[in-house]
Amino acid sequence: MKSLVSILVLAASHLVVPMVPSLAAAQKPGVTSHNSRMGAPDPSINSADLSIILRDEKNGELTIPAKLTLRSSKGVVPGTAITVIGRANYRGLVLDDYEVDVEVAGRPKVRTTVSLQTAGEVRYLDITVPLGDASSAGNGPPIPPPLTLREQKQITAGIRSLQAQNISAARKHFRSAAKSAPNNPDVDYLLGITATIKGDMVTARQYFENAAFRYQHVRSLTALGELDLVAGNLAAAQSNLEKALQADPNSWRAEQLLAAVNLRQHSYANAVQHAEHTLQLGKSEAKGARLTLAAALSATGNFSRSNQVLSELLQQSPSEAQTKEANLILDANRRALDPVYSASHPPPESSIGATEFPPGKLPLAPSLPMPSDNPLADHLRWTPPNVDDMVPPVEATVSCPLTQMLQQTGKRVLELTENLDRFSATEQLKHETLNEFGLATRTEQLKFNYLVVVREVKPEVYDVSEFRDGSNSLDVFPEHVATLGTVALVFVFHPNYAGDFDFRCEGQAHVNGQLAWQIHFQQRSGVPSRLRSYRLGNKYERVGLKGRAWIAADSWQILRMESDLVNQVPQLRLNAEHQDITYGPVPLKQRNLVLWLPQSAEIYLDFDAHRIHRRQELSNFIFFLIDDQPSAKPPKEAESSPDRTTSP
Repeated sequence: MKSLVSILVLAASHLVVPMVPSLAAAQKPGVTSHNSRMGAPDPSINSADLSIILRDEKNGELTIPAKLTLRSSKGVVPGTAITVIGRANYRGLVLDDYEVDVEVAGRPKVRTTVSLQTAGEVRYLDITVPLGDASSAGNGPPIPPPLTLREQKQITAGIRSLQAQNISAARKHFRSAAKSAPNNPDVDYLLGITATIKGDMVTARQYFENAAFRYQHVRSLTALGELDLVAGNLAAAQSNLEKALQADPNSWRAEQLLAAVNLRQHSYANAVQHAEHTLQLGKSEAKGARLTLAAALSATGNFSRSNQVLSELLQQSPSEAQTKEANLILDANRRALDPVYSASHPPPESSIGATEFPPGKLPLAPSLPMPSDNPLADHLRWTPPNVDDMVPPVEATVSCPLTQMLQQTGKRVLELTENLDRFSATEQLKHETLNEFGLATRTEQLKFNYLVVVREVKPEVYDVSEFRDGSNSLDVFPEHVATLGTVALVFVFHPNYAGDFDFRCEGQAHVNGQLAWQIHFQQRSGVPSRLRSYRLGNKYERVGLKGRAWIAADSWQILRMESDLVNQVPQLRLNAEHQDITYGPVPLKQRNLVLWLPQSAEIYLDFDAHRIHRRQELSNFIFFLIDDQPSAKPPKEAESSPDRTTSP
C-alpha cells in the first residue's frame, strides 16, 4: 500500500505536529523522537518536571548567563537558577501554575507562565529573550507584555462574574488586573464590556479605543465597529471592522457586523459576500448572519434563495428575536412574489422589509464565551466550530458534478507535483498560547525563510519536507510544538489518496465572490489513514481527517480547505486540532502555469492542557522546477535561475 503518512510525535509533553508527509518517518516510526522522557506519565507521582530552554532573538540557544526565578501560584519560590548554557531543569515540582522570570544583563526582563497539571509529565518551555523592547519584538503590531498569574486569575474571576451577570464584581476584578497591567488590551476590552453593559458608552469607547489603537486588538476594533453601527455611523463602523479583518481575516464576528454595515449601506453584493463568509467561518455560532444574508438576497430579487436561507435558520433553534426577524423577511418576500397576498395583508409596522435593519436595532453583543441563556450569548469558543457543526449555506438546487470535480481537482494537484520540485517563501508566524476564554497568555511573532521540497522518491510515492532558515530543526517553534504540513492537506484530492475518503458535494457556494463547489470529505471507515498519524513514546496512532473544501467552479482549483480530526485521541491526550487554509494563485512563468498555493493558514491545537493558536502567512514565492533528471537530495541553497514571484 502506497503511503504518505505524516507523523505527529507526542514525546511526554514534547509535541511535534509534522503534517508534512515524510517517507522515512512513515516507514520507521520513531525516527522523529527527541531527548525527553518517553512514554505516558506515571499517575502515582504527584509532581512533574519542567525543562526550560532560553533562546536568543535568532532562536538559537542563549549562550550568555541568565537568572531564572520560578514562582508558584501561592508565591512559593521552588528555585532560582543561573544558567550559562541556555537550559535549566526543575525536578519534582508540585502540580500548580508557575511564573518564570528571566533576567539577562542588557536585555529586558521576560516573564511567562507554565501550567503543570499532569502527574509524572515532563513539560518543555521555550523562552525567547529579545535584544530590544519585548513589547515590540518581531513583526506586525506590538505585543503587550505577558500577564502575571495573579492578573490572569483576576481576569478569569471577572469573566466568570460576567457570565453570572454580576457586573459589579466583574468590574472589580478587571480593575484589579488593570492596576498592575495598565493598557493591557484584553483588560481594557473587558472593562469596555462592563461599561457597555452599564450603558456608559463614552467610557466603553475610551477603553476599546485604547486597546484597538495601541495593539490592533481585534475584539476591541470589532466592538468599536458595533458601537458605530448601532449609532448609525456607518463609515466609522466599516473602517474599524475592516481593520479588525486585516488583523484577523478569520474573525467571523467582524465579518458578520461588516455584512450588516453593507446591508445598511445598500451594498447588497458585499453584504452577501461577507454574510456567506461569516457562516463558513462561524457556522451555527454565527447563524444570526443568515438574517443579513436573507435580507440582502431579497433586496436583489433572489427571493427563492432568501427563503431557503431563512428556512434553514428556522430549523436551527433560533432565538425568539431571530425567529421574529426571519418571519418578517419571509413575509416581505411573499409580498414581493404574490401581489394578491400583498394587497390583502398590510405589512407589519415593525417590518424591516428586505432592505435594511433600522438604526439601533442591533444590540451590542460582545464576543465572549457566554452561556446560551445569557443576554450576551454571542459566544466565541477559543477553537473554531467543528466542520460538522453546521453546513454553511449553499445553492442546494444546483446540480453538483462530483465525479468531474474530483477528477479535475486531482489533475490540479498532479500539476503541483509534476511541475514543482521545491519553492521558497517568506513566512510570518504568529503564535498564541490561550486560556479557556480564548485570551492570549503568551504571544510570539516569528519570521522565516521558508522552503518546501516536494519529491517523488519512487513512482507515486512522495516526500514533502520543510526547512526554515535553512534547517529542518523543530526547535524554532515556541513551546516545543512544531506545526508543519500546510502544503500537504491538498493530497486529500490527489488521485493516489482520494480513494481513502468519502466525498459529498453540499452545493454551490461563494468564496470571495467567486463561485465554488462546497465539498465535505471524511476518512472512510475501516480504511487506515495514509495521510496522518500520531505517536506518543512507543505508541503509534494513525488518525483520520474530515473537512470541507471549496473548489473553484471554473478552474477546479482549491480555494480553501478546513479540517478536523475524525475522533479525539484520548490515549495521546489530543482533544482537538483544527486547520483552515486559504489558497491563492501564483504564476509559474517558466511553464505558463498558475499554481494555487497556501497564502495563509490557521491552526488550533488542544493537547494536554495546551491551547495553541497559530497563524502562518506566506509571500514572496520563489519556484525551483523539476529538472529532466531531478535530484533526490534536499537543496542546500537556491538554484541559479529560480522563478521568482511575489504573491498578491
